[in-house]
Amino acid sequence: MQNFQLAKFYQRLSAFLFDTFIVSVVYGIIIAIITMNPEKILSRFNSTSGNSTVDLIVISIIMIILFVVVPQFNKGMTFGQRFLAIKMIKDNYEETTMILFFIRFIFIAGISVLFLGVPLIVNVYLMLFRKDHKTIQDLLFKTKVIQAR
Repeated sequence: MQNFQLAKFYQRLSAFLFDTFIVSVVYGIIIAIITMNPEKILSRFNSTSGNSTVDLIVISIIMIILFVVVPQFNKGMTFGQRFLAIKMIKDNYEETTMILFFIRFIFIAGISVLFLGVPLIVNVYLMLFRKDHKTIQDLLFKTKVIQAR
């Protein structure tokens, strides 16, 4: 058994908010390029391509890149996790794989859409009140988030 310190609630939440901000900025830039309207970058929360299918595809691709591909090449960390020096590992202290990141992402995205975002709220409460700060997907996929320093 390794001696790792678990990530704190505020570190996990801050990393997620940082990553979500990155997603929104990249989405605003891509929509500005698609619509040829540069002011969409600044109003990214009201930005749309005018086609909900295109919007859904763009946001899904951005999120898969950020939450699945980036951690694979960034020592198991998203940009927000790297900034806050935390990373996800398996419960048996092995490194995570791209397949695990992808399955976790599909799972939490799917149940969040299915249950109208309630699982994300439940995750916040789990991180806040559990001693190990594990979320639904951590419990199901046997992972934990640790401090990387």
